[in-house]
Amino acid sequence: MITWILAGITLFWILLKRFSQDGKVEGQPLGMPRGTVRALITIMIVAFPFGYILRGKEIPGLIVNAIFVTVAFYFEARRPDHEKLKKVVNEIKSPELVKIDLRKQKMPLYLPKYSVRILLVSMLLIFLIANYFGPQVPFQGTNTIFDLLIIIVFFIIGEILGSMLTSRENKRIEKSIESIDASLSDAELIEKLLLEDFGFWKRHGRSIISIIMLIVVTSALICYTFEWDYELIRLYDYTLTVVGILILLTNAYYGFRD
Repeated sequence: MITWILAGITLFWILLKRFSQDGKVEGQPLGMPRGTVRALITIMIVAFPFGYILRGKEIPGLIVNAIFVTVAFYFEARRPDHEKLKKVVNEIKSPELVKIDLRKQKMPLYLPKYSVRILLVSMLLIFLIANYFGPQVPFQGTNTIFDLLIIIVFFIIGEILGSMLTSRENKRIEKSIESIDASLSDAELIEKLLLEDFGFWKRHGRSIISIIMLIVVTSALICYTFEWDYELIRLYDYTLTVVGILILLTNAYYGFRD
């Protein structure tokens, strides 16, 4: 229940800011600050075990693994290269405007810089303290080697898909460079490439994937809430279920985006 209350409050805040004046961020998934969907997914997963503490029930190993993985990936996420290029172009064209532009830059969830990271760390500390002084619910044991292997496989799949799309985009950029006026300066050339529209995927692809992943994670947590699942694969003492795959798709999403 805590997960859904926190997710509802966060989602209401995001929508309120997104549809307010100057709330849309051009070129980012769903018109929201980069990292917003990942921040929301990570917060939902980190908050989920609180329900198990309240009910005094064992926390599933897959949820514990998901917390470690999503938090680690979120903290590791870096700004993409094209954002760095924008800064370079701005510095070349008008250095005095760079600091102003950075102050206007919107962070994930429309919160101040580092707010999401502080919130995640605080939630983890509260969880540990509440469990220590509360019911001390156990963590379900899992096969760590298989868990690690599957997490890596899903992450690599996401990276491969991301690399394939990046490769296609690079080829389009090469063709665009050949057709661009050669008299343009380097800064003007880079700016023109950054602003050029490369088709439907460039405009809406990331938004579509972000929506799908948000639905996938929400569906998985709902299934856990109502204790519904279906076994797909059993290998030795390791079992892979429908809900497990939905959670693991989060790793592919992080690999794809990063």
